[in-house]
Amino acid sequence: MTNLWTLFEDIENGNLDNNLDEISAAIKKRQTAKRTTRTKGDFGIGQRVRFNSMCGTKYLVGSTGTVVGMRRTKIVVTLDKPMGRFSRITSDGTVISPEIVVPVSIVDPE
Repeated sequence: MTNLWTLFEDIENGNLDNNLDEISAAIKKRQTAKRTTRTKGDFGIGQRVRFNSMCGTKYLVGSTGTVVGMRRTKIVVTLDKPMGRFSRITSDGTVISPEIVVPVSIVDPE
């Protein structure tokens, strides 16, 4: 872990300013590789998740939710803060989240 903390310090101190684009690209490439190899087995009912940049509905990126079910290859999530087309209003006026079936690549475990 010492090398990791050295890397953090070098970035924070500006020692790697000439390489920030390459570092960022490498991180994004690794994140994409990790996300695309996930399976529904990597998640469990009740697990907290956060929508990542691979989500096509951009206003959901950064939103959090809970895994409430499983499908054949996807998971079912409810949002903590329902929004847009992913919100429903009950007869008493309460806003709730519908169950959203999503591919596992668009959410990260929290």
